[in-house]
Amino acid sequence: MVMKVSEIMVTNVATLTVEDTIARAFNLMGDKSINQVPVVDEQGSYVGMISAKHLLGSSAQPSSKLKGFVVSTSTLNPADEIEKAAQLVIGTGNRALPVVENGRLVGLVSETDIVQTADFGHATVDEVMSGAIVIEDDTLLADALTKMRRYNISRLPVIDKKGILRGTLNILDAAQVIAAPKERTSKSAAISGATSKVKGNVKVKDLMRRAVSVERGTKLNDLVSNFKNKEEVIVVGDGRPMGIVTPKDALELILPKKDEPVIHMAHLDNEDDRRDIEEHLARFLKKIQGKLGNVLSVVVYADKHKTRKYSIRTRLITAKGVINARAVGYDPISAVKELIARLDRQIKAEHTQKVKGRKQRESARKM
Repeated sequence: MVMKVSEIMVTNVATLTVEDTIARAFNLMGDKSINQVPVVDEQGSYVGMISAKHLLGSSAQPSSKLKGFVVSTSTLNPADEIEKAAQLVIGTGNRALPVVENGRLVGLVSETDIVQTADFGHATVDEVMSGAIVIEDDTLLADALTKMRRYNISRLPVIDKKGILRGTLNILDAAQVIAAPKERTSKSAAISGATSKVKGNVKVKDLMRRAVSVERGTKLNDLVSNFKNKEEVIVVGDGRPMGIVTPKDALELILPKKDEPVIHMAHLDNEDDRRDIEEHLARFLKKIQGKLGNVLSVVVYADKHKTRKYSIRTRLITAKGVINARAVGYDPISAVKELIARLDRQIKAEHTQKVKGRKQRESARKM
């Protein structure tokens, strides 16, 4: 029996209005441990969504009203199938999508809700994890936020000076600190510039949370329940972070498959830009055919920034794991060309290592 959105959606949804402030939004996100909040009007009709990442990168002040920062999103209907919800979550890059009926918000479906319904078979964390970008526990919060923006990520595994995992830092942990003007910033300070105003004694270890960790080789089905309370699971080896798995990473594994690799685009609305990026990546995939084994799909997140730069990050999902790359350019073409160059270097290095390993095994057998 095919599951419907109505069977998994949350109906008791925290909402905001366009008249609420940025500070109120951050406090609500922190209290509820959510990164996105639907915005509704007085009649309960859906207006759009706000997200912690978007607000932290904006020119907003903590006292600013939300009306200028609401983003339109795709919506779901209670009768939609779970598969459609999964594809929209991946395709839009949102962590959650509103469920709307006759214009009114009736529920919310998150990537965590969807991943609870999936069966990943024998798939392990090694097949979907991204490389772990870490931060030391003694690092200043301002520097940690700068690192998040640079890599366009929302969480960082926290390590000690020996490289051992100590916890995680989430963008929400920092949001409430920045949104408190009387304590941390001047009332006129913009959110995006607030990192320079954060008290110098606020360090990562003051805000980090306990991390959930697993060893390499752990089956995805065995850790899905952890996503109910945590947004990420850290993959470790000898106590050191080796990778990170989020609900969205797991969902990418169950995207529709075809005879040839499928390119899934997210975040970019301009159709010409999407087509250009897809064409360049499609040619690249043909070129590397056979070097990596079976390339299942490519998930691309492309963003246009206020600096007029484009950033593109991708997850190349293969039968044996994930290859991540990120690049920046002043237009989509230059960005995707740099991305392909970085992917090509990684793939050549892995291919060379694989050939070297095979020759060593053959040599050992002859001896």
